[in-house]
Amino acid sequence: MTYAATPSLSPYRRFTERIDRWCAVLFSLLVALAPLAATAQPTEAPGPSAITAMDLLNIHQISDVTLSPDGRTAAYVVKTVEETPSEDRPYAYRQRIYVVPANGRSAPHVLTRSPAGATNPAWHPESDRLAFVRPVDGTPQVFILPIFGGEPYQLTDAPNGATSPQWSPNGEHLMYASSLSRSEVAKQLAFGATFGEERWNRSPSDTLGSEQSRQLVVLRDSITLDPIDTLAVNSDRIAVLADSLNALRDTISQPIPSATASNPDGSLLQIRKWLGERRSADDPRVITRLDFQGEHELDPEVSFRHFFIVDVPGNVMSATPERPAARPVTSGFRSYGGAEWLPSGTQIVLSGAPAVATHPDRVRQRDLYVAEVPDAGDTPDLQRLLRLERYALSNPRVTSDGTTIAFTASSLNQSGYAQTEVGLFALDGRTKPRLISMDYDRSVSQIKWSPDGWYLYGVSASEGAFPLIRFAPFARPDADSEEGERPDAPAAAPEAETSTAVFAVDSTMITPVEPEILTGPETGVRSYDATDATLVYAATTVQNPYELYTSTVGGDNERRISSHNASWLTDKTVATHRKIEVENDGRTIDAWVIRPPGLSEGETAPLLVEMHGGPSAMWGPGEATMWHEFQMLAARGFAIVYANPRGSGGYGFDFKTANFQDWGTGPMNDVLAAADAAADLEWTNAEQQVLTGGSYAGYLTAWIISQTDRFDAAVAQRGVYDLSVFFGEGNAWRLVPTHFGGYPWEGAYPVPAQDSARADGIPMPVDSTYFVEEQASGFGLDSLAVDSLRMPPREALLRNSPQTFVRDIETPLLIMHADNDLRTGVIQSELLYRSLKVLDRPVEYVRYPNAGHDLSRSGDPQHRIDRLLRIYEFLTRGITDPQE
Repeated sequence: MTYAATPSLSPYRRFTERIDRWCAVLFSLLVALAPLAATAQPTEAPGPSAITAMDLLNIHQISDVTLSPDGRTAAYVVKTVEETPSEDRPYAYRQRIYVVPANGRSAPHVLTRSPAGATNPAWHPESDRLAFVRPVDGTPQVFILPIFGGEPYQLTDAPNGATSPQWSPNGEHLMYASSLSRSEVAKQLAFGATFGEERWNRSPSDTLGSEQSRQLVVLRDSITLDPIDTLAVNSDRIAVLADSLNALRDTISQPIPSATASNPDGSLLQIRKWLGERRSADDPRVITRLDFQGEHELDPEVSFRHFFIVDVPGNVMSATPERPAARPVTSGFRSYGGAEWLPSGTQIVLSGAPAVATHPDRVRQRDLYVAEVPDAGDTPDLQRLLRLERYALSNPRVTSDGTTIAFTASSLNQSGYAQTEVGLFALDGRTKPRLISMDYDRSVSQIKWSPDGWYLYGVSASEGAFPLIRFAPFARPDADSEEGERPDAPAAAPEAETSTAVFAVDSTMITPVEPEILTGPETGVRSYDATDATLVYAATTVQNPYELYTSTVGGDNERRISSHNASWLTDKTVATHRKIEVENDGRTIDAWVIRPPGLSEGETAPLLVEMHGGPSAMWGPGEATMWHEFQMLAARGFAIVYANPRGSGGYGFDFKTANFQDWGTGPMNDVLAAADAAADLEWTNAEQQVLTGGSYAGYLTAWIISQTDRFDAAVAQRGVYDLSVFFGEGNAWRLVPTHFGGYPWEGAYPVPAQDSARADGIPMPVDSTYFVEEQASGFGLDSLAVDSLRMPPREALLRNSPQTFVRDIETPLLIMHADNDLRTGVIQSELLYRSLKVLDRPVEYVRYPNAGHDLSRSGDPQHRIDRLLRIYEFLTRGITDPQE
């Protein structure tokens, strides 16, 4: 299915013809006095029951759900927006911890009230206290709070902060994570190790030495030997001077202390030390690493995430003891994550990069390790537990009996497209690991064992929903089994004589286990926890953006046990989503349409096409980040359609890779097929269509209006528009080699497509192949998810860039970007805007100061409201007469 631009009229011509048509309609109405179905316009002011832009301030977001070890109480974090006395920032986020009985028999109540906030709740094994994280002078620290009353005790005072607290099984110790700089890691290592930073012709230790000492001459009194003068030069002239003074000459050495050796006019060593001091002050920022862009600013120095343990004083519930000293569990120039105690309390399992000389930015491999819990003064002791060659392993989770580790695994042979698989490994290392989710063909996250170890839970994006799922990876005991016995599943590999830690994935490791879906097809589970009898989870539904629910472990008897949003939604009208399916290029594309809640029978509404980013994201009725935007714009009178085009997650590996070297034409055709289906509905106005999307969808917005002028207006948000520039200015730059097969310099300069060929999109020479050379792996391209390329990377990037076809954009366009968005970069939005201004096209440009890529989800509340209203106002211009 293709969409040609040639038969359409420009937006200018459409506007004038719309005026003529409306005059003709009015004339016919006056003459014929016949009723005609009305076209609803976006409302000037919504009714009292409509979702409004300012309702963003009412939404309570729920996260960090955790059940007490006794299973009776759930703790969770609620994030709200509250007013502040500041005129510049009248609204601010607040995070508080709530607790509620797991059975829901009484309402939740707030446990922490400090305006400083509280996150990361972690239950003590006795279920009588919580550890949590709160900022102190801007730095997060771990606190302990009794749940039955009392003041929180600050446990840590880590210079770089403490997060992710976790109690030891006996409750006597607490583990936390903290990030260290390169220099801090070097100090942590007793042997004074250095870190190679890929700096040409420089050694990591070439500023560690000291300047050669200077030779000085001291003239002394010949009788008292008291010094008369000190001279820096020893020569015959000094000898004459000494004789004239009847003085003795004494030669001494004067070393130059390293602390004072820096000198801009000194030796090379002194100059290097002077330059190093300037660099340490970030003036200037010296960049030598590959991944030098953070989320909001440049990140020239690499940092390393490590874990520490503190002994918790026994009287924290009744007194304020001195804070304990922390002991490092990990060390070195590599980062660790996903740490979890083993049941013995003497070891910790975690994931991390292997110890190699390569810069961390270039190391994608992640292995699992076991760390010994250190005593005071001990050096961290880690042993590798599991390595799957060409896989990144993370999130190790241990069964309660300590026999089995579950983990997630992502293939480095399918960079940019790999599904996140679930694996199992026996801690004794005598059997091969098992990959149990490959046949499921969906990415799985948030894995967690049931307390009895029989079930492994997780969350998975699938066909528009984010369901809670569970695997049963072990054979249940029969009547003859001993109590508590858990034999391996029949497909498990035979036991080896010795333990092994390094494996290459082969077919014998793939032992599929079909997951059970526990929540509905329109539900988005955000966070959860489980006992052996109960599930408690935070979820998004069409009717409510966030609420807490409980059910049986099989997903039955679901009940809502909170009213954080239900309370203010009682008097609100909420629009519903209706699923449709369209066929395009042999694929079934899922889409949803939203009817404006106030649309009367016989009226039609202008059609707004919304698109998701990623490109591997996925939307559905349970997508929390779009709940308010969808509801607000529908309440304003827009009919909305959104789809999951090729390249989206949640539909399997083949569907996700279908956008390889084709970010534009294929996904565009999928989106427009859904738009066509929505335009055919009796309550939508096919003559009034507008378009918007952010991130990758900002790209797709610009791409679509460069290929067709069917839309009356468009808003491109935080997008990428020139893929070669994106490679240099965005921290998501690896999307270029993984999705286009290489780099902007690979391949001959292509001949631009002729105008006549653009009716069917961008011509692709499918008969050509181009293979990436091996050296590309050194730059982050480990391997391709497909066997060959349809065109050289340079050509693919040019043919897929909206900037290439900017002269064909005539649709009125609003470009929105944040000043500090380094995920996609800012320059491309400036380039697109200036190009359209030079071409004298209708374009406007909005920039948000002190904001980043996630402005629409977690940015300043005023910015978020401003963004929504600007989208509404601009799109309304495209479908409303200026007189109105």
